[in-house]
Amino acid sequence: MAKLKPRARLIRTIGDKLISGPEAAIIELVKNSYDADSTKVEIKITPPSITNDGKITIKDFGHGMSYDNIINDWLEPATDTKNTNRTSRSGNRTVLGAKGVGRFASASLGKTIKLTSVAEIGSQYQTSSLQLDWSIFESNKYLEDIEIDIIQQVSSDPENTGVLIEINDLLTTWDQKQVRKLIRELRRLATPQHGSSKFDIYLFLDDFNIDLEHPYNFDGPLLLFESNRMAEVLQKHSNVETSSNLIKAYSINEESDYHLKGAFDTDGKFTGQFTIVRGDNLPINITLDAPPLEYGELSCGPVEIDLKLFDLEKDSVEKLFTRMGLDYSDFGLNRARAIISESTGIAIYRTGFRIRPYGEPDNDWLKLENRRVQNPSKRIGHGQISGSIHVSSEQDSNLVERSSREGLETNSSYERLIELITNVLIKIEQKRFDFRAKAGISRKPTKNIDKARSIASLDSLTKAIGNLAHEDQKPLLLKIEKESQALTKTLDEIEAYQRLLESRAALGMVVAQVIHDGRTYLDPISSSAKSIINNTPYVLEDNPKGELIRKYYPTYGQAILDGSKGLALLFKSLDPISGRRRGRPLEFSALDNINNTLNLSDELLIESSIEVEVGIDESLKLFGYSGDLQSALMNILHNAIHWLNSTQNDDKRIKIMAKVDNSVAYISIENNGPVIDEQDREAIFEAGFSLKSDGHGLGLSIAKEACKNSNGDLNLDFNSIYTRFVIQYPISQ
Repeated sequence: MAKLKPRARLIRTIGDKLISGPEAAIIELVKNSYDADSTKVEIKITPPSITNDGKITIKDFGHGMSYDNIINDWLEPATDTKNTNRTSRSGNRTVLGAKGVGRFASASLGKTIKLTSVAEIGSQYQTSSLQLDWSIFESNKYLEDIEIDIIQQVSSDPENTGVLIEINDLLTTWDQKQVRKLIRELRRLATPQHGSSKFDIYLFLDDFNIDLEHPYNFDGPLLLFESNRMAEVLQKHSNVETSSNLIKAYSINEESDYHLKGAFDTDGKFTGQFTIVRGDNLPINITLDAPPLEYGELSCGPVEIDLKLFDLEKDSVEKLFTRMGLDYSDFGLNRARAIISESTGIAIYRTGFRIRPYGEPDNDWLKLENRRVQNPSKRIGHGQISGSIHVSSEQDSNLVERSSREGLETNSSYERLIELITNVLIKIEQKRFDFRAKAGISRKPTKNIDKARSIASLDSLTKAIGNLAHEDQKPLLLKIEKESQALTKTLDEIEAYQRLLESRAALGMVVAQVIHDGRTYLDPISSSAKSIINNTPYVLEDNPKGELIRKYYPTYGQAILDGSKGLALLFKSLDPISGRRRGRPLEFSALDNINNTLNLSDELLIESSIEVEVGIDESLKLFGYSGDLQSALMNILHNAIHWLNSTQNDDKRIKIMAKVDNSVAYISIENNGPVIDEQDREAIFEAGFSLKSDGHGLGLSIAKEACKNSNGDLNLDFNSIYTRFVIQYPISQ
């Protein structure tokens, strides 16, 4: 019977021909160190010189390999040892290797390799070593004819266990570009790990210096230091080791503008939370049903996702860096965007290690840019998102890593993974789009009438004419004055018309929001009413259907009650701007009005543990419509409660004070929650503007209009170190 007889060069095919590049080969050896329960791995690169042809050493501090391990595992291509034993020897790690070919990647790094291993066998320490010249596998010999000598020594003296791999006669030119690429790959290799899974990667570049021949004449330690320095700046508040040789994870200090975190179960159902970090930073629960599996389609197993999204407008980037505790002016827009870009990319991880090339800045495996072309204002681009996707083992997920270590095989499980991620992105893209619209992000700048008036004065022309002879100036100055007056008059008319348009636009936004919110409340009322009518004939039936209907009848009533309450609150909030006749304005007590308003919010204040201080003179009498003041106060209080609850604060306070000046009462409502960004201060009273995740953007607009209905006003105090709104209200004469 005939048998397959593999030639020796098969080993070279597996090693340097199958692995995509030198950085991928090093990563394969680093993964072996992780599987050996090592807490760290040390990599050192020595460039070629007059005395040698270059060297790479990779050293770990794991359990090492015994002589038998080297014979039966390391020297056996495609061994199934790790496939059979899915956890490391300690039982604390899921092993990364499975195909039994990664170690042969070292053939692509250098011509020769020396392996030295120290393992503890019982009470003794066994040192085993072998040397290989990869060129012997280029011969026409059969694999079984290749002889490899292994030297072993046994000692009872304690030694540090682990494996040292020395690769000589390098085949790769490790110039500055190639070293940077390796640093980037190592930096993206692993997620932060702790405890028994803690695994650090060290890179030693001390042998590179400016005195060497080109292309090795660069300062290796400085190159790594500069790369690490940016990671340290971005994570300056984190407790990371500061060794100059430690490869530090590169991320934007866990900050983002939006954050999505959750998990898909084995069937594909998603449960998670979406947080608008640059808004109120309150998580919104997100659930998506699992799409049905098509015929022949395989599940991709349970999947965990943690994604961060970014806005790239100048104001957005500036706010992001401020939240990171960095001075934006130290970077500038281009550098800041470059930092964000360097961190973008959605990586796929398995047992804590990244599957290449997912997560690299130029690897748009979800085809986000193709989607964005169709709708750039709503869709998220590849350069705006970063994060991690964690998948389970190949057996559980059917997501099979290619032998070349360049991604996953394109099977039905991989296609389903893309489908699941895309579906959840579509969901949050709409929420992000709605928020950006209400927050006025990337809104076109408004016309500056004051600047136009300054130009219309034609002062520059007047100054220029001053250099002429006196008799020449007079006719020109008269002409300039006439033209300036005409321009000013035209600007007055434009400003009046602009105010009219803004008023109508605001009214239109209010109407649109009322229709939207009204439908939200009406839908459950209508649906529940139909269910009651349609199921009435079966209510008293003595069968499972009748029992089920009787069980759900109370929920129909509750839905109708909740919807009617919502409509009542909506109509009440609109009362101040309804324009209906409300009789004559009257004198009323400011303190009584404020206390009544606080009583209406009492339950919310108690639940939120907010202390309210009121400093209002009981003799202060106001003149107007008490409902207007109460409406304004309610909106301001509800805003304060919302934002106080959006941050960790054990001392939440609202302070209401008043003073009188020239027949006007100034009532200040102050809270010690997040302050309003300077860029948003002018926009907060615009109808439709909101930074809340579920806000409609009408509260402060209605509050301001309510104050104006009683000849008052509402403004934000720009000079306060806290968030302070000031209501101006006429006092009783």
